[in-house]
Parts: sequence; structure tokens; C-alpha cells
Amino acid sequence: MLKERGLSQSLLDAKLVIVQGNAKDPEAARKVLIDDNSHVVDRVVFGIGGKPKFTLNPLKPATLDDPTVCQDSILGINTALRRIKSSGQATKMPLLAALSTTGISESRDLPIMMMFLYRLLGAVPHADKKVLEERIIEAKRENLIRDFVIIRPSFLLNGQTNGKTDIKVGWEGKAPGELGEGAAIGYTITRDDVGFFVFENVIANDGGDFLGRKVSITH
Repeated sequence: MLKERGLSQSLLDAKLVIVQGNAKDPEAARKVLIDDNSHVVDRVVFGIGGKPKFTLNPLKPATLDDPTVCQDSILGINTALRRIKSSGQATKMPLLAALSTTGISESRDLPIMMMFLYRLLGAVPHADKKVLEERIIEAKRENLIRDFVIIRPSFLLNGQTNGKTDIKVGWEGKAPGELGEGAAIGYTITRDDVGFFVFENVIANDGGDFLGRKVSITH
């Protein structure tokens, strides 16, 4: 997959480190967050999710193969960060960027035509994403991370990125219940454009104007 995007094998060999384990396991998470020289990573990008699973229950026709995968994984990461912090190994804690979802905002961030569909099919993953966001904010309060950016993409599609000119952006404010610029409302966004947004604003720009915000992105 990475080679298809023009990354050479020599670059992957030099820069890519794969750690076997489960993010729910704090010790496995710790191995990703800190190296053998006690250097803590600068940025963490959280993009964990479950596989859709359909049921015969008309009131809950869709769930996940692991209904609490996000909240359990961020708990493992937070526990690992807490242990790193208490050990005195970290001089600076990382920036955390997490992929969440539209449909859980305090203000409307969905087209009216999609609201019923999201409530019917997204109840289980949305409940998981809400706890994920809560635990990220708790991590910031504990100073386990130096800041966060929560990204709420609309319905994900495959397809190539068109770059920043094709991405609409909105957000909620830093304080609980405080609204910022208002949510960006749209139907879909490509996975490549989500990756483009994360790279440009989190990796390359260290969060930029979106630090401490819940950011909705769509086409």
C-alpha cells in the first residue's frame, strides 16, 4: 500500500517501525510511544476503528465486531502515557490527533437527509467515538498529552485527494459546549483527503489553528 503511493523500500526500511501488539495493552502502546533511548514521540495519530457487523435486530441493525474498540484503545494509550509521565522519562508529552466522526457534535454537522441513517446505523460506533473524545480531553487535563486535535470526517469514501481547495472545515470551540466556527456540513469525504488534512495540519504544522478543537471536515 505504501509503495503504491511512491514510497521507496529504502525509505520504509529507514523510517517505518512496526510494533506487534494491541493498543488496548498499555505495555504494547508504550513500545510505540517511547524508544529505547527514552525519547517520547512528538505526535500520535489515532485512527483505530472496528469492522461493521449487521444484525437482524430492526432497532439496532448495525454494530461493530468490537463495539468498544476506540475507547478501550485510547484507555491503553492513556495508561501508557501516564506510566511514561510518572517515570520522569518524558521532557515533553506528544500531540494527539484522533479520527472521530460526524454525527456526535453538539451542533448539527450532517445534512438533514443523512441524520436518520446515521442514528439508525451509527448508534454503536458513535457511542464508542464519544467516549474516545471524552478520554482524549481527560488526557489533556492530566497533561498526558500537550494538546489534541479531534478530526470528525463525514462519510468516508475511497478516491484520490483533491487537496485543500476541496475540503470544507469547521470546528467546535476549546471549552466544553463552546462553539467555534461552526461545523462543516457535507455528505462525504475521501480517505485520501482525510490523510491530506491530517498530514498538512497535524504532522507538518503541529496542529496549527486546530489545537484543542473538534474539527469537522467534508467535501
